[in-house]
Order: sequence, then structure tokens, then C-alpha cells
Amino acid sequence: MAEYIVKKLKESEISQIYSTYMKEDFPPDELKPLSHITRSMEAGYGFSLGIYGEGDLVGYAVFILCEEAGCALLDYFAIQKDRRGEGLGHRAFSLFEAYFKGELPQIGGLYMESERVDAAENEKQRLTRERRIAFYLSCGCKMTKLRSVLFGVDYSVLYYPFEKEGQEASLEALDVLYRRMFKPEHYRRFVSLTTE
Repeated sequence: MAEYIVKKLKESEISQIYSTYMKEDFPPDELKPLSHITRSMEAGYGFSLGIYGEGDLVGYAVFILCEEAGCALLDYFAIQKDRRGEGLGHRAFSLFEAYFKGELPQIGGLYMESERVDAAENEKQRLTRERRIAFYLSCGCKMTKLRSVLFGVDYSVLYYPFEKEGQEASLEALDVLYRRMFKPEHYRRFVSLTTE
């Protein structure tokens, strides 16, 4: 089995990945400007990991850290198009877990936002959303009762705990994380976090 490693990316490396891959991998309305990603890195609460196999970049992930709440948000995650279908997406979660346990042991788990199935506008969109959620669940993520609406986009919230009997997802922790991510004015106007 091939060996894969994760490596923390420099600002110049994520900038290159953004222009080369992220613009292809994510729809324009889902992709934050590069300046938001680099600003979070400069402020110390955002960071990115590259996934490498035999020296080649095979995937990447962008995270938002909230150390005081003991959690992080997996903001963007993709495997290179020509490497999809090999099980790398599933492998990535164990690589992320190992990285966090070694480098950021105070983080107990990862949150993920996935567009709500119930809010799909058509059958194609519904199937895409169901597939995405099914992928996360197959990686060991758990569906939570949390629901967030960010800038008009309706999300279900999933959680990947690093210790299976450890920290649970909580509205309070995710709220602290969102308050770190968004300016107070934007948080007040464009962020809604509820439980079903």
C-alpha cells in the first residue's frame, strides 16, 4: 500500500493550490477569496495541509482552528481529480487525525458543513448533497443536530471526533468557532446556528 503523508502548507503553497486546483474543485459561490484564507493563516487560526504520495500532491485541506473551544472546521477538502476513486478521501481522515493528535492535541474533533439535502432545489442537487454526506459518514463522521445558515446557504453540520468516546459536537463550540471566522457585523447579519 502506498505511503501518504500530510504536511503543513506555507502561504505561497496554498496560494498556488488555490489558483491551480481550488477554483476547479469548488463552485464560485462556495469559494472564499484567497485573501480570506491567507488572512486567517496570518492571524494564526487558519492553516492548510497538503496530502502527498511519493512526493506528489494528491489532496489538500483548509482548516479553521478554535483552540479555546477544542475544535476545528474542515473548511475545504479535495483529492486531485486524477486520484479520486482510490480511497484517498477515506485515508485522509486518519491522516488528519494523526496530524492533529501529534501537533494540536488540544483539538478534539473536526466540524464539517454540508449543504442540507432538504434545501436542494432539484433532484440533481439533492443527489449530489446526499452523496457528499454519505461520503463523510463513511469516513467516520457523525451527523449532528446542528444546522447553520451562512450568508444564505443552509448547511447540515457533521462532526469527526478524534477520540471515539471523547468530545461531542456542541452548538456552543461551533458558535465560538464561527465568531472567530466572521467579523461581528457579518456574524450578526449573516450567521444563524440552531439545533433541529
